[in-house]
Amino acid sequence: MKQASAYVGSPLRNLARERQRGFGVKGKIALFVGSLEGGGAERAMLDIGRGLAERGFVVDLVLVRATGPYLEDVPDSVRVVDLNRRGLLATLPALVNYLRRRRPSVLLSTLTTCNVAALLAGLQLRRHLAVIVRLASHFSMDYKTRTRQARIAMAVERTLWRFADAVVTNSCAVAVDLKRIAPGISPRVRVIRNPVVWPGLPARAAERVDHPWMCDDEVPVLLAAGGLRPVKDHATLLRAFALVAGERTARLVIIGDGAERDRLLALSRELGIASRVELPGFQHNPFAWMARARVFVMSSISEAAPNVLVQAMACGTTVVGTDCPGVREILGHGAWGALTPVGDHAALATAISEAMDNPMAPSELIGRASDFSAEASISGYEDAIVAALNR
Repeated sequence: MKQASAYVGSPLRNLARERQRGFGVKGKIALFVGSLEGGGAERAMLDIGRGLAERGFVVDLVLVRATGPYLEDVPDSVRVVDLNRRGLLATLPALVNYLRRRRPSVLLSTLTTCNVAALLAGLQLRRHLAVIVRLASHFSMDYKTRTRQARIAMAVERTLWRFADAVVTNSCAVAVDLKRIAPGISPRVRVIRNPVVWPGLPARAAERVDHPWMCDDEVPVLLAAGGLRPVKDHATLLRAFALVAGERTARLVIIGDGAERDRLLALSRELGIASRVELPGFQHNPFAWMARARVFVMSSISEAAPNVLVQAMACGTTVVGTDCPGVREILGHGAWGALTPVGDHAALATAISEAMDNPMAPSELIGRASDFSAEASISGYEDAIVAALNR
């Protein structure tokens, strides 16, 4: 296929030409994210790409660097584009060059650096490209805890939101926050929940886990999942588990990778629970672990819309979480799982013990998780794309 060197016409006209040239029933979309490391935002973008491809779009997954364990999960229907850059200054011209050559009608990005690059690229190609940015975290809460350099990037992103054709959030709490701090973009803010629950999830949950603890029905396992980062506050979870382990036989598994691994292992030794704690790293199939856990625990300081919490519920596993906005929203203010104050390890320990003794009915949890179906999410993104093209 010959690649044009520049855009001709509006996004809608480009879309019509793409259909005529065999680019797909619904046109060409580019999804832009830093990498495919094992985070929730990266997983969501991969799943959005898969879903849009199944709906008839031609989908490019544009990566700043093509790294990460999710690369092997990219379906054949999605084309991976590796910009192979580091930093915004190097990424922006590479992104613009890609957009001029490949000519997608819509660019959907997520996470601060990529959102900034996408919006700046959109300004250069304003008449020819619709830009949708996706926010996967609670902006105001994150801003308070980030480094000075990260806060500068977030401030730039906030300034550029007004140039977006749509701003997508993955929870109502994030949308309320955005409308409060940037009221001018309110008409373009859309809440689209992450595509978390896919038809194949039950089958994956039924797969075998190659770990002896998950095959031992005699000793219950508590499970957590997520990057080993300060915002996940696994230190509070370890302290809570130390209290639980002092009263009953139990084990704790935290799946995920991150910079805090050594510190958490040292803390488990300090608390005298090292023999009952496992950190097996990133797992391609967390559902099988979730399905075999007695309780799934989320101890985060801040969450926008944690996929793993919904996934655990979709596996029928009782959940406990800290009372931050995203967790509170998913658990219906405590209707589908206990909520405890952020950072309060004693309260978390009490809630874990109560959940172990009085688990919720799996059918209720699975029913709530169905509100986060992939079908509903992809329909939301398709609607957002159409609306952006018509702005």
